[in-house]
Amino acid sequence: MSISTLIGTSRVALSAYQSAIETTARNISNVGNENYVRRRTDIGSLISPNSGMAFREKDNVQRLESGFIQRQLWYKNQFMGRYESDEVLYSQIESLFNEPGESGLANVMHEFWNAWSDLANDPESNTARAIVKDRGILLSNTFNQLDIDLNNMQREVGYDIQETVSQVNRLLNEIKTINETAGSSYSYDLADTRDAAITELSKIMNIEVSEDSNHVVSITTGGNVLVPLVNGDFINVMNATVPHFTEYYTVDVSFSEGGSLNAVTGGVLGSLLEAHNQKIPDYLQDMNALAVSIAEEVNSVHKTGFNLDNDTGIDFFSPNIDGADTFTVNSQIISDPILIATSNATDEAGNGALALRIADLQNGYLLQGVKFSDYYNTMLSEVGSKVQEANFLRTSQEMVVNSLQNQRDSISGVSLDEEMTNLIKYEQAYQAASRMIAVADELIQSVLALI
Repeated sequence: MSISTLIGTSRVALSAYQSAIETTARNISNVGNENYVRRRTDIGSLISPNSGMAFREKDNVQRLESGFIQRQLWYKNQFMGRYESDEVLYSQIESLFNEPGESGLANVMHEFWNAWSDLANDPESNTARAIVKDRGILLSNTFNQLDIDLNNMQREVGYDIQETVSQVNRLLNEIKTINETAGSSYSYDLADTRDAAITELSKIMNIEVSEDSNHVVSITTGGNVLVPLVNGDFINVMNATVPHFTEYYTVDVSFSEGGSLNAVTGGVLGSLLEAHNQKIPDYLQDMNALAVSIAEEVNSVHKTGFNLDNDTGIDFFSPNIDGADTFTVNSQIISDPILIATSNATDEAGNGALALRIADLQNGYLLQGVKFSDYYNTMLSEVGSKVQEANFLRTSQEMVVNSLQNQRDSISGVSLDEEMTNLIKYEQAYQAASRMIAVADELIQSVLALI
């Protein structure tokens, strides 16, 4: 081997191991960065005869990752985000009903029917009538408050949807911007940043990700009916607006470049959309049906009875009730509880048959073929089941995601022990290459001395 070849080979080795040291140092500095994918310098490609004795980072530094595991992680994240959001939302809905509890609707209905039963046992008691009136007002206040609480929650979920859609658009723009740098400006740091954005997006909504040979990422949503979100410099912006202040509890969501909102089923956004557009309205509808049915059934019996003044035809509840929000006791009854009817015949002050009929309504199969209490309990059970289901699914999915994350970390994560070992190895190799140049220099000086 000639001296010039020795110097050239040593110079390439110095460059190669310098690159390896720098790459290892960068790995160590990012040991706590969960979005960082570790790198490794390919020493063999740098010192091979075909390397041209020139270092090229794109050719000679590897980004250690598993595309399959990463895509699986993004796919599973949508379920994780969905179940976490479901658990929080349904737990909040469950807490609104405050069951079991003294102020819960179940207990308030029970006390309302019991007040009528007590009045039936003492139909001439003004105190018992006052208690029936008070229990009716408490029942109306409970229905009204539940309606307010559910509507307020729907409004807050609508605001969450707006904020989440803004977050989606921010991430889509970030991914599009990095796509535009693909090619000569593409770097592993940008790839890390883009992967972090895609990971965040995968928790928000269901997405499908692909990457071409030029490192341009395409993202779609919707399963069989794909809605394109990002492709190169194309971006399908999502819009979420409250149409008008009079429609306080509604929110419109759409895509600027076309696409069905039904495509969004996973992630936090899928959970929020289902809660806002389906579940909370369903619970409001159930509450309205229960309130209207109780009012109609009580009024239909009460107006046929007679009070202590032999008056008849009076509704106990307001005759214009069309939901939980309008559920109120008749203002005449509130002003004068003496108007409450107890008898099913005139001039029979001690007759409590009608009051007993009203008390017995709680045991009738009047609303969709079930009792009032059973109808309400069925709704509560559905909410409770949703909480338990979301908790179970979230726990199960958490195990799956953690397993995938561990597999990813085993490939892409930084091990401080491994990197420190590599650093020592590369430093020693660098010193050896430096020593080779020193030896070559000594040989040249010896040759020159002989001339």
